[in-house]
Amino acid sequence: MITLDPTILILMLITLTTSTVAGVFGFGGGMLLIAALPGFLPAAALIPVHSAIQLLSNTSRAALSWRDIHWQFAAQHALGSLIGIGLVALALFNIALTYIPLMIGLYIMLNTWSGQFQRLVGKLDSFYMIGAVQTGLGLMVGAPGPLPLPLLLRRLNDQHQIVCTMAIFMTTGHILKLIIFVAAGFAFSDYWLEILMMGAAAIGGSFLGTHWRQKIDATQFEWVVKLLLTVLALLAIVRALSELST
Repeated sequence: MITLDPTILILMLITLTTSTVAGVFGFGGGMLLIAALPGFLPAAALIPVHSAIQLLSNTSRAALSWRDIHWQFAAQHALGSLIGIGLVALALFNIALTYIPLMIGLYIMLNTWSGQFQRLVGKLDSFYMIGAVQTGLGLMVGAPGPLPLPLLLRRLNDQHQIVCTMAIFMTTGHILKLIIFVAAGFAFSDYWLEILMMGAAAIGGSFLGTHWRQKIDATQFEWVVKLLLTVLALLAIVRALSELST
């Protein structure tokens, strides 16, 4: 019989919440989760474990509304992702692990509050390019955020198509990241229980988020996501700077 310690239960609750957020808004859940994980996992495990959980979250969200996926955009994004992850993988494993939480926190702050950064991202007008940038960044910071959103908003006018197409974008990226981490020798078996239980919570969150997306106007609550992202990013930055100074 498996006995769950309180840490696993807390991680499941966090994952359920963040996956629900992603199901409603189409973004934010992965960034919230990666910002929360440094308090529970070692730096070396942050992005690999996060990728495994988010693969289940995004796959389940896409599967629940697969008819809304825009497959042409997904194919273009996937090709770009292959190129981007190949280039970034060469550099990633030369970065000290202690810098990863700091990079995550700084990236989330920029992506949440910097209009200049957001405008720069908005200029990416090709799903090939967005796939390369999004998946490459994801290998370094875990959750690159809603990079495709500005372009999807210009090409699609249906919220459900946008959310589900974003989900399939992220699914592709997480599959590629997991391949890289397996090839690099990361011991996923050391975290099998966390991945199993958090993965189940992620799928549950996808069901909740998909249901609530039909019921509420998500734009009224985006400030809540931004506030949570800010708090968690600041905590990750402070924690990383504290470790670097010791």
